[in-house]
Amino acid sequence: MTLFKPEYVQKEFYTGGHIERIWTPDGHNLLCQCGPRVSILNIETTTLAGTIPKRTESVKTGDEEDEEDESTDSVIVFTLDPTGKNLITSHKSGLLCTWDFNERKLTKSWRHLHKGPVTKLSITSDQIIASGGTDSIIRLWQSEKAHCLYALHGAQGLISAMKFLQLSKSEYWLFAADLQSEIHVWNCDDGKHLFKLQGHFSTVTELAFYKKQYLISCGRDKVVILWDLESKSQLKMVALYDCLETMVVLPEEGFYLQDLNDELKNTHVIPSGICVAVGGENGELHVWDVKNNVPISKGCNTDSQSIKSTKSITNMIFNETRSTLAICYVDNTVTLQSFGPQHSKLTLIGSNDEILDVALLGNECSRSLAVAINSCDIYLFPWHKKKIESDGDCEIDKVELGVCCKRLKGHTDTVLCLASYKNYLISSSKDHSIRVWLYCNVSRTANCVAIGTRHTGAINTVAVSKSLDFIVSASTDTTLKLWKLPKTFKSDEHHILSVKLTEVGHEKDINSICIAPNYQTIATGSQDKLIKIWSASDLSVLGVCRGHKRSVWCVRFSPIDQVLLSSSADTTLKIWSMADYSCLKTLESHDSSVLKGGFLNRGTQVASCGGDGLVKIWCLKTSECIATLDKHSSKVWALSIVDDGSIMITGGTDSRLVVWHDRTEEVRISEAAANQTKALQDQQLQNLLQNEQLLPALKMSITLERPNTALKIIQTLSKQGQGQDLKMVFENINQEHKERLLNYIVDWNSNGKYCLAAQLVLNILLEDIMLGKLTINQEKLQGLMAYSERHFRRLTTLMTNLQLLRYTTNCMAPHSSN
Repeated sequence: MTLFKPEYVQKEFYTGGHIERIWTPDGHNLLCQCGPRVSILNIETTTLAGTIPKRTESVKTGDEEDEEDESTDSVIVFTLDPTGKNLITSHKSGLLCTWDFNERKLTKSWRHLHKGPVTKLSITSDQIIASGGTDSIIRLWQSEKAHCLYALHGAQGLISAMKFLQLSKSEYWLFAADLQSEIHVWNCDDGKHLFKLQGHFSTVTELAFYKKQYLISCGRDKVVILWDLESKSQLKMVALYDCLETMVVLPEEGFYLQDLNDELKNTHVIPSGICVAVGGENGELHVWDVKNNVPISKGCNTDSQSIKSTKSITNMIFNETRSTLAICYVDNTVTLQSFGPQHSKLTLIGSNDEILDVALLGNECSRSLAVAINSCDIYLFPWHKKKIESDGDCEIDKVELGVCCKRLKGHTDTVLCLASYKNYLISSSKDHSIRVWLYCNVSRTANCVAIGTRHTGAINTVAVSKSLDFIVSASTDTTLKLWKLPKTFKSDEHHILSVKLTEVGHEKDINSICIAPNYQTIATGSQDKLIKIWSASDLSVLGVCRGHKRSVWCVRFSPIDQVLLSSSADTTLKIWSMADYSCLKTLESHDSSVLKGGFLNRGTQVASCGGDGLVKIWCLKTSECIATLDKHSSKVWALSIVDDGSIMITGGTDSRLVVWHDRTEEVRISEAAANQTKALQDQQLQNLLQNEQLLPALKMSITLERPNTALKIIQTLSKQGQGQDLKMVFENINQEHKERLLNYIVDWNSNGKYCLAAQLVLNILLEDIMLGKLTINQEKLQGLMAYSERHFRRLTTLMTNLQLLRYTTNCMAPHSSN
């Protein structure tokens, strides 16, 4: 039996919407909207630190996790108070909720009284909350009492931006922009409308302040406006020719910008005016001195992408403590760009798109996982291995990926397939090209060293020989090409790959290709239901495997036997003999197309994944499915087997990247140790019973889950008049054992022979039940009450009959003496 556990699941932490950055004593965190929850990402470790509301900690399948998210009251917008203690959330149900951020617990909830959803929230350090809704009304709340202080009128339509300005210790003004592109200002002390600012001609998307004297606003009318709050007038209007979505004010004491001519050099900028960084639809970061109307840094694409793959900037947050700007893109990626003296840039994947393929690169000490995520870029995640303690008190390896990655740019259309060996990565794309990437173990990144562009259609599949002599690729143009792989590459330019051989392979698209371990043969699987075996020397057809009823999705050679594995849309896997190309075995268990397969454990087992969202492990000797792994909720496109099956990586349409560890040996050792411990405890229990040490024996029988032994001991103690001693035993057992004992009572009480023992124990546990320390569900409670009433009636009848018998014997006593 093989036991795989999903010990790492890379889940999304940002799915679009609101995002905030905070500094807490325990680290650097990003708060992001993630589906119906607010996720908390630790920047130091690039791992998810938790969610609000919390997820249940029980192990779930992929479908069960999706159902849990669907039943959660979705968070529409949120904000964190300046102290970092309270998180305020607005929900789809119409509730405003206050959460203790440190404890992740709900402290208060109330109705927001708006006629529509709340789209904007803001909060002061005095815990005054402003909620802006689609009903054109802004409400001010006292957070502690959930009391509405004022309803602010004057705005028209949706509130697009809202912010507090603290003028003095207790005086606040509230600024809000509406659908008419006007900026309204209210006094928070009395709720009076003070004035409004007019200048924008489209939606105002962001408001910012500088020294309580200036207001800076930007909008989709492609301009940034500087306002003087004293004169309530417009000072400057800066045209940036970009629909602006977000803006931050940069430090007045100065910051560093990357030199465009030298990536390693930073330029120190000390502004003479008011510097802001703005971003929008074009995906360009503009750094501008709005007071002097001077560009500090011309608009440049911060993600260094081609025009075709440019992604809009949706949000930005600047953290002064670390001089770092977080830039959020429309594809839910977050770039952390340093504005300090040491230039650095990190890319965080908020939520994966559909995962099409994965491949592992590098040596044992410096590995990375290349992932094709329905994008023209390849994402490179660092492969972190750490030691964890298992149940058997021994350390085992566990792999984690995190959400921080590097992008490999070069393809101009979606990357469809990845193949790797050692430090070589081969990618194929819809742009009709293949690329060869050389991985560096030190920097954990890869550079494109060669390009091949001879196909006339999208290249569905590619493979590289372990001799690193050649590459084979197959395309929707139905051709099979063999490329010569050079031994050395030039560092300053891309090598152009030459095609050694070309053959028309199949009548329809070729879905999969693989190379035999001896590099002599090649196998292809196609939508024409056929599998063809080719000679690697001249691409001549050696044989054809017929038997699948629908398209063949994957073909793989065995690492040790002369057999071939294939998976198909007919929901089966087949094992083929390479001697006569006949079908040896057919494996059936999937309910949908089998998309990928592979050999593990030295060819004795097979792993497969399919459109049903399941990963299955097969034993080739018995042709049986020995394990079904369920962590995905949709099609599983990618399957990679590492270290002969000790680790598997899967990914699919649900955007989850799951790392499975083979824990068969660890579980076997743990079970053996548990059985040995249990045998020793059994012997100890027998010794206690033999020595008539009933009270210690009772405690051990509950620990070992021996209800019959516990019942006999309780009955014996009751007969010996030691029932009161039971209370001392039950006070010294933990909560789990008390709950277990309560379940035993429910069973014992249903039998008249054992009801006295059940009632004796129930009487002792009744105090914990009444205090709420022990809980019992409604069904079990009703059963206890029904049987207890029946026993009470029976015993009452018995006592009545005994009294009548005693009365009769007392009446007969004088006559019997005569």
